[in-house]
Amino acid sequence: MKAIVMGGGMGGLATAINLLDLGMEVSLIEADEIFGGRASSWLDEDGDMIDNALHVFFPYYVNLLEFFKKMGIYDNIAWKNSEFYYAQEGGNQAVLKFKKLPAPFHAAYAFGHLLKDYKGIAKWKVMAAGMPMVLGLFFGEKRLNELDKISMATMVYRYGSLEGLKAVMEPGINGLTFTPSWGISAKVMMNWGMKVMGSAENARVGFANGGLGEIWVDNCLDYIKKKGGTFELGKAVTTVNVEKGKIKNITVNDSETMEADLYVSAISPYSLRRVLPDEAYKLEYFRDLWYFQYAPSLSLQVWFDKKLTDVDVTFFSSDCIFNTYADLSNVLPHIFKGGTMFEMVLSPADHVQGLPDEVIFDIAIEQIKDRFPLAKDAKVLKWKVVRERQGVYRAAPDMESHRPFQRSPYENFYVTGDYTKTHVSSGGMEAAIWNSNKTSELIAADKLGKVISLNKEFKVNEPLMKIMKPMAFAGIAAAGLGVARLVLKGLMKKK
Repeated sequence: MKAIVMGGGMGGLATAINLLDLGMEVSLIEADEIFGGRASSWLDEDGDMIDNALHVFFPYYVNLLEFFKKMGIYDNIAWKNSEFYYAQEGGNQAVLKFKKLPAPFHAAYAFGHLLKDYKGIAKWKVMAAGMPMVLGLFFGEKRLNELDKISMATMVYRYGSLEGLKAVMEPGINGLTFTPSWGISAKVMMNWGMKVMGSAENARVGFANGGLGEIWVDNCLDYIKKKGGTFELGKAVTTVNVEKGKIKNITVNDSETMEADLYVSAISPYSLRRVLPDEAYKLEYFRDLWYFQYAPSLSLQVWFDKKLTDVDVTFFSSDCIFNTYADLSNVLPHIFKGGTMFEMVLSPADHVQGLPDEVIFDIAIEQIKDRFPLAKDAKVLKWKVVRERQGVYRAAPDMESHRPFQRSPYENFYVTGDYTKTHVSSGGMEAAIWNSNKTSELIAADKLGKVISLNKEFKVNEPLMKIMKPMAFAGIAAAGLGVARLVLKGLMKKK
């Protein structure tokens, strides 16, 4: 059985590998000039590594990490301490430092450590910003799903402090989703926050030990080649041709026709909806693709002639053109030698993506100097605004209901990618691998009559949390009974 996988990003590569393992004949095609999609990197004219964005890994990315182990590249992740630095105006720094304690005490310690040095707003507002995440630890699946109807800002407004949200949580929200807190689903952020708050181990961050594209793309292509699969660049799908309720063939580059027994779309929803025929939109399944909106981002890499910091983990900053960043000369000193090299996420980029690169850099460098005073005496050796392969879909409130299932109404057509339906996250690398695995499981069942299980379920095994949940509910119930008794006594006195 022959399959064509359209799209050579992380989802497409993983799906091609899974289908080859099932014994299928697989052709992988990609419109771009390189494989890897958003998880890619390349060398510039000076031989310096350019990332399309700052990617980080968390231990709860269980399916991504299993995929990396299968490809023999897990050891290329450089794991760091569970610390997040906040670089504030005037050079002040505070640290959200997770200690190796049972949950939720690791998180309480982290916020206490942050409060010690955080400046600019009342300490209670910093603590209040984390309250929704604490409450989320006691939410069931039903309650969590209901939170997709509201934004994260609305959630914090109900239970916490919006000022604290902007100062403490907004940079991380922007860096993860490329979306402001008022535009992102509360479920999406609670899903992430509850995992980090769930155990000290989950708060660890890993960086690719080299260019992200370099450490995994070539391994995937070698695997595909050894398994007898084929892959080609510069092959843009321009039309999906449908006949009698199934895909007849696809047109590539407006001229070439390609045929197979089944087709898997691993391209973005924006690309897919441009190449489907009009008749596809008679089906609600495909109409849902038009709900997806683009969340733009840019990256900025700046090389300095001297060290501005010795921190080798993630930085956050509020009220800047950048929000999440790292000094890769400390993270990967064998690659970025010499002075500081900041790699910075610029998001949400709706209001800056149209600005000239020079203007973006000028704004950023002044803000860098304010957060890192040593930069005032440092020389910028080089800088680069990276626009290639940026952005994700915007996980706005109620978007979960529009994420398509991997099996389409057309019997030989499947869709995969981080935007398709999954419970693991709104998008990103873990979602891409989970959906590739799910797509492959469905194809195995539908076309080969095989039952396979590729995905692993992430579970937090924290004994104290199992005890605290019933204790919390008992406490809430007791408090409610206490209030009821007081009200009843008051009514009796009035009589």
